[in-house]
Amino acid sequence: MPYFKSEGVAISGIAAAVPTAVINADTLTKYFDSAYIQKFIKSTGIHSCHQTGDEQTASDLGFVAAENLITTKKIDRSEIGVLIFVSTSPDYRKPSTSCVLQKRGNYPVDCACMDIIHGCAGFMYGHQTMQAMMQSSECHYGMLILGETTSKVIDKREGNAMMFGDAGAAVLYERKVGVENLTLLRTEGSRYRSLIVPSGGFRDLHPEEPFFSTSDGVKHSKYNLYMDGMDVFNFATTEVLNSIKEYLTNIGKTASDFDIFACHQANNYIIKRLAKKLEFPNEKVPICLDRYGNTSSVSIPLLLCDKYGGKTGITQKVLASGFGIGLAWGVTSFEINSDVILPIVETDDYYKDGVIS
Repeated sequence: MPYFKSEGVAISGIAAAVPTAVINADTLTKYFDSAYIQKFIKSTGIHSCHQTGDEQTASDLGFVAAENLITTKKIDRSEIGVLIFVSTSPDYRKPSTSCVLQKRGNYPVDCACMDIIHGCAGFMYGHQTMQAMMQSSECHYGMLILGETTSKVIDKREGNAMMFGDAGAAVLYERKVGVENLTLLRTEGSRYRSLIVPSGGFRDLHPEEPFFSTSDGVKHSKYNLYMDGMDVFNFATTEVLNSIKEYLTNIGKTASDFDIFACHQANNYIIKRLAKKLEFPNEKVPICLDRYGNTSSVSIPLLLCDKYGGKTGITQKVLASGFGIGLAWGVTSFEINSDVILPIVETDDYYKDGVIS
């Protein structure tokens, strides 16, 4: 069974960062008429998002979030024994971006570094991997860094032009006696084409024909993200929904046992559909995609920072679920105090030494 149990490791800090540039829906009028834009806003709930410039990468955003955590919480870097970077927007094809982040952050040589190439379920997979690595080691802290710059593979002439925003986050893990966590992870690779950037990897590095057509006759660039919206919607409202119900049954809890449902910020309709089926009232289902769009693996920590960043003394029981590209998904739950959740910061910083000349 795809259930993973961890003990003795807890989340002790969350931070998030976004680019300063804000893209509003009205900027798309050069590509779409106002009727289409209003329909998009109504169906997705997205009014705006943040997007990076050419120089800034996903790791730049995650790095700022991690430094904010370390500085604010006064963490001794020498005690960070695991560094995991989750993203489908790495700095390079090789080496792993986590190695670059280890150098930038001056983490110890004793720090184990790895990348997880995952999208919208990335927080779920990174969360469980971090706990497993820390549980089987003696390190005191672990740093999970997440980042995504999907805007760089979006064709602004397509309907999903404002669907995806760019963001980064960092989640600090610490040893804590008595903490237990159960995470459900699943994958349906038979639907990998439902969300895909077909070219640019080593399978189709330099395609002879850089475009492909879908059944509706629309041509798409192989270097841009393609999404089968209906298939992804059906996946989220069936397989993901059923898995969350199964998870709740497994742990013997219902929606009433949780303070919030931290759902991946895919689109407004999917979130509301899941919440209704799970019997979560609206006040327990925070939303941030209206201002940040779908930020892939970053969306759950970003959501928590948007909801609780800067607030004190609020302890919350969280049910979280991330799902998407792969197709992959997961469910987990944890308790966290708002004291360790930092407000979202905006930044244009980027790693100038990372450009090889």
